[in-house]
Amino acid sequence: MSFQLDVPLVLALIVAFGLTVGLVKNHLSRQPLPPGPRGLPILGNALDMMGEHPWVKYTEWSKQYGEIMHISAAGQPIIILSTPHVLAELLDRRGSIYSDRPNLVMGGELAGYEDSVPMGRYGNRLRECRKLMIDTLTPRKAREYFPLEEEKTREFLGELLKSPQDFLHHIRRNIAAIVFDITHGHDLEDGEDTLLVLAERADADFSVTATPGAFMVDAFPVLKYLPRWLNLDWMQKEKIFRQNRDAFLNQPYNMVKEQVAQGIARPSFLSKILEKNPNPTPEQEDVWKWTSGGFYAGGADTSVSAIGSFFLAMSLYPEVQRKAQDEVRKVVGSSRLPLFSDRPYMPYVEALLNEVYRLNPVGPTALPHRSTQDDVYNGYFIPKGSIIFPNSWAVLHDPELYPDPFEFIPERYMDEDAKAKGLNPDPRKFAFGYGRRVCPGQQLADNSLFISITMVLSVFDISPEDPKAPRPDFSKSEGFTSSTISHPEPFKCKIIPSSPEAVSLIKANDPREH
Repeated sequence: MSFQLDVPLVLALIVAFGLTVGLVKNHLSRQPLPPGPRGLPILGNALDMMGEHPWVKYTEWSKQYGEIMHISAAGQPIIILSTPHVLAELLDRRGSIYSDRPNLVMGGELAGYEDSVPMGRYGNRLRECRKLMIDTLTPRKAREYFPLEEEKTREFLGELLKSPQDFLHHIRRNIAAIVFDITHGHDLEDGEDTLLVLAERADADFSVTATPGAFMVDAFPVLKYLPRWLNLDWMQKEKIFRQNRDAFLNQPYNMVKEQVAQGIARPSFLSKILEKNPNPTPEQEDVWKWTSGGFYAGGADTSVSAIGSFFLAMSLYPEVQRKAQDEVRKVVGSSRLPLFSDRPYMPYVEALLNEVYRLNPVGPTALPHRSTQDDVYNGYFIPKGSIIFPNSWAVLHDPELYPDPFEFIPERYMDEDAKAKGLNPDPRKFAFGYGRRVCPGQQLADNSLFISITMVLSVFDISPEDPKAPRPDFSKSEGFTSSTISHPEPFKCKIIPSSPEAVSLIKANDPREH
């Protein structure tokens, strides 16, 4: 049986299809953009995005313009989402449209983080990176890391005992020790560890360069073509950012690669991959470098921020601290330190942990998404290429969802009547990203936060350095940085052992004391 192509019919179908697509697109574009504040000529709302804590401004606007808003920066459409409903509808249910990332000029092109797991464009390469991470951090495998996390946190207690004034540094070192053991089989050196220094530099660079409005070149991409002999401030930083990125990608990877070749590598995420694939292609190596580095970028910094917020909250809310300590001591007693196996018996500590996530979400606006096609939501037109900002801070401080949102109240999660009314939902739903870009290191970060909090509560008392100092105004995000990953700004507090027995317990359990 022969088949003869009916050319006129095919042409007619193509024309009809083209007209249909054109009519649909024309219909979509006739829909109004979401409402939003009027910006300046040319600049749009770019200056508002460059201010301190822009999520506070976005939240104020949302009270006037609603759950979905439109602003622009030099012609770039930006859509801000501010309620659980619109976040779920667009980023979860329409994930095929909203899982891409925008091309940030400084953070992506110039600093070189466009291929990182957090900022990578959505596609096969990113899916491969995320699969490697998720396979390493399944709930079952995460439990295998419990002994490691408990051991490193006991070391953390020892550091706090010796130099409590350096608690922020000890927090970073504790989380890095856990992550680098898992990813590179690396045990941190005493003093200044090379891998930790590289990671902290790259992490700080990423947080700054991925912050919307931090650099004028993001609002006006044409500036990237200016000659480098001008040596503008952002040009100088571009060089440093890329140097730090290259060092963080290559030095830890080459270290493990050499150890594998010599047969002395400790078991780790990276050593197992290299042992199974002794002759990788350059493309494979690039994926493995970014993935192994992504564990730190995706999990460590969020844990560091959350644990820092815990110390701040305990110094400001002594009654909450006492309740949590009472529960820990009731479950654990005074002769041992808490373990992960104690977690099911500590509902108040679990509630406290939730409130830490809520008070200062580590990503107040999460990382931005990008729409890959025209869309319509609730009668509003969302153009292809729009940058989508999930305003997690607005959700987590909505008084209709979390009553008294600027107070630290763990009991809110234990109120069954409120729960039946849909109040006080688990903040983790809004603290770790959305849809297909949810943080793959969430499980590890949450576990690290739990064991750090419970061990500290079991043996230390935390109080403010100056009891008369005014409390930060959390409604303005005071006390927290404006970067993409928001941390508590450096602060001082007193951290003292709760008893002589606690001192003995810390020393007896510090692995380095034996």
